[in-house]
Amino acid sequence: MLIHLFIPCLVDRFLPEVGEATVQVLRRAGHRVTYDDRQTCCGQPAFNAGHLHEATTLARRFLDLFEAADAVVAPSGSCVSMVARHYGELPLSDPDIRRWSALRGRVWELARFLDVHGDLDGLAARWDGRVGLHHSCHFLREIDGAEASLLRVLGRISGLELVELPDARTCCGFGGTFSAKFPDVSVSMGRDKLAAAAAAGVDAVALADAGCLLQLRGIQAAQGSGGPPILHYVQLLAARGPR
Repeated sequence: MLIHLFIPCLVDRFLPEVGEATVQVLRRAGHRVTYDDRQTCCGQPAFNAGHLHEATTLARRFLDLFEAADAVVAPSGSCVSMVARHYGELPLSDPDIRRWSALRGRVWELARFLDVHGDLDGLAARWDGRVGLHHSCHFLREIDGAEASLLRVLGRISGLELVELPDARTCCGFGGTFSAKFPDVSVSMGRDKLAAAAAAGVDAVALADAGCLLQLRGIQAAQGSGGPPILHYVQLLAARGPR
C-alpha cells in the first residue's frame, strides 16, 4: 500500500528521529511511503484553545492534501483523534464535511495500522531489556482498539520485556494547553510518572505521543537526576539489535 505520512508538529520540530523510525518501520512492514512537505498542523492546539476559525482553516488544509490518499498514517494518537473525531465538531461547510466523512476511516494511528495492515514478520525488530509502558491519553481513550494493537505489535519485538507501570493509564501532565495553564500541577504529575518508572527498574519508558515524550524528557532533564530514556514506541520497532 502507498502510505501518506502525516508527521505531527512536535515530531517535525523536536523529534525527527521518530518520523525517521516511522518510515523505516512502514517500509519493513511491506509498504511504500510518501511525504507531502506542504502539510501543516492538524489544528489540535488551536481547537483545544478555542480558536475554531484557525482550527477549521487547518482542517481544510489537511483535507485538501490527503483526501485522495488510500491511507494516512501518523505516529500520534492525539493528531489522529483530532482528524478522525474532532473535525466533525468544527464549522466546516457541507462539502468539507462530506470530504471529511469519506477520509476519516483512512486516517490511522501507526500501531493500529501495523496491526491491521502490516507484515509484522518483516519488522525483525529486537530490543533487549525491560520497558515500562505509558498509555497516552488520546491514544488510549479516543483510538478504538489502540491499546490492544500496540500490545500485539510490541509483542513481536525480540528480547523485549514489557512492564506496565503503576497508573499507566493516568495522564503524564502534558495535556496540551493544560501544561501551559497549570504548569505546577503538570510538572507534579510528570514527576510522579518518572518516579514510578525509576521504582520499576525499567531500562526505558515507551509511549505513543510526542507531547507526553517531551513532557517527561523535559522534567527529567530539569531534575538532572538521570533515569530511564523516554522513547516513542516506534523507536523500539525500528531497533534491530542491542541497545
